Amino acid sequence: MKKRQELIQYIFWGILSAILNVGFFQILVMCDWDYRIANIITLIAVKIFSYLTNKFFVFKTPYVGIKELLEEVMRYLLARGVTFLLDFLGVLFLVEVMGCAPFISKCFTAIVVVLVNYVLSRWCVFKNTEESTI
Repeated sequence: MKKRQELIQYIFWGILSAILNVGFFQILVMCDWDYRIANIITLIAVKIFSYLTNKFFVFKTPYVGIKELLEEVMRYLLARGVTFLLDFLGVLFLVEVMGCAPFISKCFTAIVVVLVNYVLSRWCVFKNTEESTI
């Protein structure tokens, strides 16, 4: 039951994160920001938002001490660094190589990134004292 509730929470916060990701990106692009710069700024904001919501509302990992918190943050930065590159390079590829519109490219990569983020977050980042299986 707990794993189901966790998954529902992840879906809820993941959807909000994706909306923030696509929405903030589109706002910056509409304000004549280069889509690459808009994507970087958006990704940084969304990564911070996602860490906080995943830590406190989804996986609810306890604060044991500063050492454990720093280890968790480092795992998060490494995992989300991978999806940062996936998102950034995915949008770049879809726009520059495939000729897609930036908004459509961002929407597509946001969906892929949410799925990859869940797997990385669940098994690599937010490890708490309970078993780490779905």
